[in-house]
Amino acid sequence: MKHNYLVSVFVDGRNVDSYFSENLDDLVTIKAMHKGCEISIFDLRNNVKMTQEQVLVEIKKSGERWKRSMEKPVETSTGTMVKKKKKREKVNKFWERPVRCVETGQVFATIRKCSNYFKISYKSIWNAINSGRARHGLHFKSVEKDKNKT
Repeated sequence: MKHNYLVSVFVDGRNVDSYFSENLDDLVTIKAMHKGCEISIFDLRNNVKMTQEQVLVEIKKSGERWKRSMEKPVETSTGTMVKKKKKREKVNKFWERPVRCVETGQVFATIRKCSNYFKISYKSIWNAINSGRARHGLHFKSVEKDKNKT
């Protein structure tokens, strides 16, 4: 295993301990083990000693990674334990897009609602939108595509 960093711990000016590390994920643990210590980091890859400001930034990053790893798992309805993830912006799935039936002129809020109304699979409607071909004798178009053309 290739080590990238040499982490030295100083208490009252004396070197108490030294660690070789591949990454700096364990800095918070080292800081907690040695109360009132000063940490010195030497980057072995670049042969550079980090300044105290850089060390403090790395300790803060290590703490944030540690907090994320300690997030309590949440039990799902199926009984399995899953870590709770941050919410992402909602991305419209292909079946959540508005669609229009060309023959009837009806506009549906989603492909799913359209598929339930006509008793056609939503994948079949999606393929009809993309290919321009009829499915079960009906043609479908995406409402967003129609707006862009006019």
